[in-house]
Amino acid sequence: MIKNITLALSLALMSFIVSAEVTLTNTVFEVVTITNKDGSQQDQWQQPDKILPGERVGYKVEVSNKGTEPAADIVIANPIPEHTVYVQGSAKGLETQIEFSVDNGKTYALPAELFIEKDGERVQAEAADYSQVRWSLNKPLAAGASTTVQYIVKIK
Repeated sequence: MIKNITLALSLALMSFIVSAEVTLTNTVFEVVTITNKDGSQQDQWQQPDKILPGERVGYKVEVSNKGTEPAADIVIANPIPEHTVYVQGSAKGLETQIEFSVDNGKTYALPAELFIEKDGERVQAEAADYSQVRWSLNKPLAAGASTTVQYIVKIK
């Protein structure tokens, strides 16, 4: 199962239009919840072993500018892999605008602006309806700099 998810992410990364100076490195993790000695819980990203239905998979994409000039207008779009559902609130990226698609990347919007047709009515889209996640960097990435974006899905 994990090989199919990795392939979906890799194919999405190849479709980006970015400067030749920008490189993308994607990594897949199993996301597990651990309980600390004080009883508090936290998510821990681990090397994946065997991912089963109901478990969570995290994707981290490192964006690096290997050039000598700032790289502007960087946009990273990844699909929510088949047989998974996006985990609400898990998309992160410093100094990025994060948008989602419910139509396989034809259009993107903030969650409050996403709607779908359900039983003949226009209703607010939910995380389970998202088909893609997209990050737009708010400012150019400096020469030699890198940043990371991430999101989590749950296996159906």
